[in-house]
Amino acid sequence: MKSLKGILSQISFFTIIPSVKGDIDLVAEYSFISPILVGTITGLIDFISYFLIYFLIGNLAKYALIIIIEILRGFNHLDGLLDFGDALMIRGDYQKRVKALKDVEIGSGGIGLGFVYLILMFIAVDKLSSPSIYLMLSLISAEVLSRGLGMLNLSILSPMDFSYLGKIFHSKLRDKYIWIILQLIPFILGYSLIVFVILFILFYYLGKIILRGSSGDLTGAIITLSFPLFLLSEEKYCFLYYLLHYL
Repeated sequence: MKSLKGILSQISFFTIIPSVKGDIDLVAEYSFISPILVGTITGLIDFISYFLIYFLIGNLAKYALIIIIEILRGFNHLDGLLDFGDALMIRGDYQKRVKALKDVEIGSGGIGLGFVYLILMFIAVDKLSSPSIYLMLSLISAEVLSRGLGMLNLSILSPMDFSYLGKIFHSKLRDKYIWIILQLIPFILGYSLIVFVILFILFYYLGKIILRGSSGDLTGAIITLSFPLFLLSEEKYCFLYYLLHYL
């Protein structure tokens, strides 16, 4: 029962979907499974929503999908992105950078990085085709890979000193990075492999050198920024689609 509760609690913790709620230690303990579990569920919801809206407003459904994705996430990851953007723009003073992460107000760095995210999302969704199995698998893959990248960073990079969530999740994930990688393999072939490696190195560097550790905000930023990039790469080459096509 504990395992089932821990697994189901991933859904309610990472999305607005009602599910079993567990304490933070239980959520963190089973969070290694969240990329494939939560990613598959949210990817399917992304596609079903797009499918239904497409027949109502046509190509405008592409842009409505951005709103659906953020609502489904409860805007939590976007909040982490904005905080990360503020911290990223602080030069020299590490304590001011930490303060920017904690500050509830949005500064120019957060606004700027928010615009970067929206531009990437508009580019990614603008290239979406009409509803198809290929598109469904692309959305699922992008959700799984972006969440997997965030959890992998949490598992490998030591947490920031002040990050409560970072410390809890890192302590539960540091021996489970192999499990995270294994569940990503079916989704990470083709162009996505190149994108994944580049983004992992980039965010690891930013976390270690700029923030001096991982945190919930950094994880939210990783998931948010990497999603449109993975969606673009999956639109070019979706391994799962070609595998199913030739079987």
